Amino acid sequence: MRGAVLTASVALYVRPAVAADLPRLAALRAEAAAWIALEHGSAQWSSPYDPERGLALIARGATVVAALAPRGEAVATVTLRPTGSPRLWSGEELALPARYLSSFTVDRRYAGRGIGARLGDWAAWRAARAGAGLLRVNVWSDNAALHAYYRARGWRWVRTVTGSRSGALFERATVAVALPPRVREADGLRV
Repeated sequence: MRGAVLTASVALYVRPAVAADLPRLAALRAEAAAWIALEHGSAQWSSPYDPERGLALIARGATVVAALAPRGEAVATVTLRPTGSPRLWSGEELALPARYLSSFTVDRRYAGRGIGARLGDWAAWRAARAGAGLLRVNVWSDNAALHAYYRARGWRWVRTVTGSRSGALFERATVAVALPPRVREADGLRV
């Protein structure tokens, strides 16, 4: 299955991250940081993973992992929060019903299979269910390849905040977003 696109017939299982996932989340980030530095010359995620922050987001139910089997190894992760940073988003923007993505990472062994796109669509669906009309993300300002990735998937560039390493702001509408095919959620998912 290596290198194959994740088709609609292959399920993606989304569940809340738990404290035991912390080493896997740190490994996914480190792997992504090394790849981004090598392939794109960006220092994105080059600072050490903050386990305390990771545990706090897990405790709030904001971080999820995705696997290719119900209790399988995490192949991707994303954090979905109800508030954005006031350093990046204006008061008017923050007043609009939105959800904010962060720490969106796919295991490099599974890159190019559509997992990130499907997990992003799931996040938009989840945001719509929560009454948010927008899904937003701020990404590393110098990572042009990541900017192109979001644009190619229908995200709109809002602006780049000067003086912020992660100040490239993107958003997409969540109106009429359907649950992506064959995405299965764990019972009790609180995101």
